[in-house]
Amino acid sequence: MPIQLVDPASVKAWLERGGVILVDVREPQEYAAEHVAGATLVPLGTVCCAKLPDYTGKKLVIMCKLGGRGGKACEKLAGELSSETVVYNLDGGIEAWKQAGLPVERAPRRGFLSWLTGRG
Repeated sequence: MPIQLVDPASVKAWLERGGVILVDVREPQEYAAEHVAGATLVPLGTVCCAKLPDYTGKKLVIMCKLGGRGGKACEKLAGELSSETVVYNLDGGIEAWKQAGLPVERAPRRGFLSWLTGRG
């Protein structure tokens, strides 16, 4: 199975055309704090083909914070996927995504008053 690096602009274009499954392999709290819209969370410790969304006919892109965990996830999947399947690792992860000026969804920030009162 080939593993290829892909830049954020290419992934954004693929997302806009509906031609990609984007899998975020960070931890749940990282994903909750900020993530790319449309990304599916599958933490690195649980990555396997059975946990992936159906990617038939689409590009499979793995992402993390900087690219390292994404690379490990791609390697984990290498033994499970067919030799013709290309898996893409988002080069630089979500940090490169943000550096490219691309949007992320963020958890609402709790204001001081809500923190103080325990509400919100």
